[in-house]
Amino acid sequence: MPGLLYKNFRINRSSFVFSLITAGLCGITAVLLAVFMGGGDSIKDSSGAGSVSLVFGLLYYLAFMLPAMTTSMLFEADENKTCCAFAMSVPQGGKGHVESKYWYILTDNLVVLFVLFISDTAASCIFGGKVSSSLTLVLLFCWRLLLNAVEIPFIIRFGSQKGIAIKGAVVGLIFLAAGIYFLFGDISWLINADDPAAAFIEWLSGGDVIFWAGLFPFFSAAAYRVSCIISVKLFRKGAENYEQ
Repeated sequence: MPGLLYKNFRINRSSFVFSLITAGLCGITAVLLAVFMGGGDSIKDSSGAGSVSLVFGLLYYLAFMLPAMTTSMLFEADENKTCCAFAMSVPQGGKGHVESKYWYILTDNLVVLFVLFISDTAASCIFGGKVSSSLTLVLLFCWRLLLNAVEIPFIIRFGSQKGIAIKGAVVGLIFLAAGIYFLFGDISWLINADDPAAAFIEWLSGGDVIFWAGLFPFFSAAAYRVSCIISVKLFRKGAENYEQ
């Protein structure tokens, strides 16, 4: 497994560097914003803290989701019968080949999470502890794992291009459902609020939402593991569809 994992890092070193640079730039931007805003003195009430948390959340979302666009590159290099035959001939077989991909993606996500945790801690110290986005970081990390869990089995079975299209459809359906809720659901608490950003942060911290948010990491981890098991079973079938 270490050799296969090294191979993935070696082949995809540009994507890994892109993840590091993206996370670093977003983290540095968050710290600079905290400095330019004047630190904790600029946070007068909960609405100010909510607005800053929302801006940081958008930055961290970019840090996680922009590198996710390169996930397909991890599989494209192996999408031919020669590479698949070699993968199945090594001692770990197709199982080790697929699992190494999952370990690489998990490691990549953890590195991004670690970099952003450092920057968020620095920004929180500058704000005197009045602003912290650690929960947002954990949820974004779990969200990206969940997207990978949905995407990878389709990539393994049908190829990277079809896998990306299917993931796009899944994400589109999720945003469509959210859009329908905001159009027809009860969002008076957001529309009538003096500060929508603070109201949204307060809603996220509510009892019902925080309960499901607490379960989300366990659900994402379980989905990621199940996805890996499914992908291992689909690998041979997918390899039969690749060209020489």
